[in-house]
Amino acid sequence: MVLQRDIGLVGCGEITRTQHGPFLLGPANDTGLRLVATADPRQGLGTGLRHYPDHCAMLDGEPALAAVSIASPTGTHFGVARDALLAGRHVLLEKPPTTTLAELEELAAIATKQGRVLVTSYHARHNEAVERLRERLAGRLPPRRIAIEWREDFHRWHAGQTWPWRAGGLGVFDPGINALSILCHVLPGLPFHVQRARFRVPPGAETPAFVDMRLTWQGGDGQAVFEWRRGGEDVWDISIDSVDQDGRTEALLLRGVRTLLVDGAAVVTGGEDAEYAGVYRAFHDALERNESSISTQEMRLVEDATAAAEVERTMDAI
Repeated sequence: MVLQRDIGLVGCGEITRTQHGPFLLGPANDTGLRLVATADPRQGLGTGLRHYPDHCAMLDGEPALAAVSIASPTGTHFGVARDALLAGRHVLLEKPPTTTLAELEELAAIATKQGRVLVTSYHARHNEAVERLRERLAGRLPPRRIAIEWREDFHRWHAGQTWPWRAGGLGVFDPGINALSILCHVLPGLPFHVQRARFRVPPGAETPAFVDMRLTWQGGDGQAVFEWRRGGEDVWDISIDSVDQDGRTEALLLRGVRTLLVDGAAVVTGGEDAEYAGVYRAFHDALERNESSISTQEMRLVEDATAAAEVERTMDAI
């Protein structure tokens, strides 16, 4: 029997309306997490749930709330998560989890002190193709070469939004951190280093719309390119040159996060979008274990790239 726990959602923007809400309120929700309330200063989900103008009002008004899922703009995550943990609630953080690594480490310390569960969620990890890639790389020597290409139409995913361009919004790292999360997931424990980085920042913005970074590790190097642009198809590709246990080189390509090619042949193709089902099932499992699941390497790489970056101010708006 699955233990029932009441959960509240903070932030009712696009990602909540298309992903968090539909799973939690839908028939596929087998986690025991029961969505009872939302908090957002502008809008609710329009589903008859109790709604509050901010997270503090929700925490005060829902004494039985066991957990809080935070899907508001990134710059708000730290304050909301801190308040929720101090109020005795477990916390799930949408990506990027915080604006800095120090904030994430502070939240981890608060969760430990409060005896609460904190989970950093990276939805792109929850795909069959990603898991099959992780299994294929397990036990091998570090890959020789990695190339990441992550390009999105900004207006397709963030129409009318300005927060990604402000300090703390992280710019194109908002989607790009998905690629970093996959990399850290399929090659756990491999210490990546940022050797150089180049940023392009649009007029009036404080964060980059384009990032080109060189990664190195023992035995190999790689390149990651993240781009927000206007128009065009989304590109979410990670290619890895790896050597199997027989000494044979394999070209592995994760295409669009749901297709895995090995030497050009499809091993996993397509499949349903089950990313947020995976997010909430992983959160449920962490709650059952009473154990936090916090990944910090992604934020470290973002900070290392920012520190190393050569910044170019462009004249072209996105």
